[in-house]
Amino acid sequence: MWNLKMGFRSVLYRKKQYLSLFLVCVVGAGLSLFCVFLVSGMLNALNNKARIYYGGDLQFLVGQKKLQIYNSSQYLKQLQDIFPKDCIISGRIDFDADESAFYFEGTSVRQRVIKGVDFQREQSLFENFNYADGNASDIYGTNGVLLSEPIAKQLNVHVGDAVTLMCDTYDDQKNTVELIVKGIFIDSSVFGMYTSYMDIEFLRKATYADDDWCNRIGIFFPKENLTEKKILDYQNQLEKFYTMHPISYDKNVFYSAMRDSIESPLCALISLEANLAELKIIIDAMSIISKLIIYILTIIVVAGIASTYRVLVMKRIDEIGIFKAVGMKRSRIFTLLLTETSVLVLFGCIFGFIFSLILCIITGTVDFSIIPAFDVFLNNGHIEPKYSFSGILSVCVPLFVTTMLAVMFAVVKAVKITPVEALAVTE
Repeated sequence: MWNLKMGFRSVLYRKKQYLSLFLVCVVGAGLSLFCVFLVSGMLNALNNKARIYYGGDLQFLVGQKKLQIYNSSQYLKQLQDIFPKDCIISGRIDFDADESAFYFEGTSVRQRVIKGVDFQREQSLFENFNYADGNASDIYGTNGVLLSEPIAKQLNVHVGDAVTLMCDTYDDQKNTVELIVKGIFIDSSVFGMYTSYMDIEFLRKATYADDDWCNRIGIFFPKENLTEKKILDYQNQLEKFYTMHPISYDKNVFYSAMRDSIESPLCALISLEANLAELKIIIDAMSIISKLIIYILTIIVVAGIASTYRVLVMKRIDEIGIFKAVGMKRSRIFTLLLTETSVLVLFGCIFGFIFSLILCIITGTVDFSIIPAFDVFLNNGHIEPKYSFSGILSVCVPLFVTTMLAVMFAVVKAVKITPVEALAVTE
């Protein structure tokens, strides 16, 4: 405690000498934390959009030749007994809409996929959807539809307008149905532009599918952070009831095995990571770039503090000699000097964190939606940084440790000097 008090007083007494070191630490730590929070927020936005698009943190797929679950209510009941009670488990239909199109006042627009959603079960998820207009609050059990903003602009439709959907049915017929635009969501590029969402029961009727049929079941975890071990535990429990395909982070491996399945339907748990495999290059690139920036800033901070601190210590040789002359032990002097550095770096990290928050707030006011294909990382056109204690530790701990190691050599050299040699040194 004495060393901490003396170290703090020494830093304050020499505040002019330590100011440059402090600013270097603040800027380095602040920019590093800003980078971590920014990338975490962008990846969090990507994951949230992917969860809604793919239908869960985990997908339960069943297929024999092709994906199809005829008795989905039984599967839903069994899965609810296996997974935590707060999980949202919902049947979904991914309808291939390549041959389908929306029509409005003579204008037609094709779709890529129409997703049938149980909006009663997934209501809380779609509350966080990014809407340009309307929402999904009253779409359950109706002929409502959610369109992406680019598609709505091409059709020139608004919330409340009636559009016509012409689609192929599952018994190879053509059918047309009227849909009411309930919401227009901001396009999420790879996840959203040619995708629309509608009530699963209405989609079944429109495509002449069986009443209890779907082709995937989404499993959402509102609170739990999924790990490979937890996924494996769920896989082991499911293997007691179903013929499960081994866990793979390449979903195409399961699709290939499912097409070759003859004896019985093959089931699989597909993680969100597996669904995002095609975007893995982008995700990895963002992580590598952010880590590279942090490493560079850390090196700059450590090099700046170490070199400057070495000069400051040499200027205090006479002071160190006086400490030794009055009987202060070498270890005590060593601890005192290192305490000064730790106080400096600690407060540098604290003010660096505040600096990063200011940068995040400023960045949050900028509209990035004008950047093509960038909206997959945005919420309502803006980047929402994600703050986490682990992110703070990932920057501050390495910065603190490496700085202390760097200045330690200068301190060790200084405390080895004898009182006579120290007092003989002049600045």
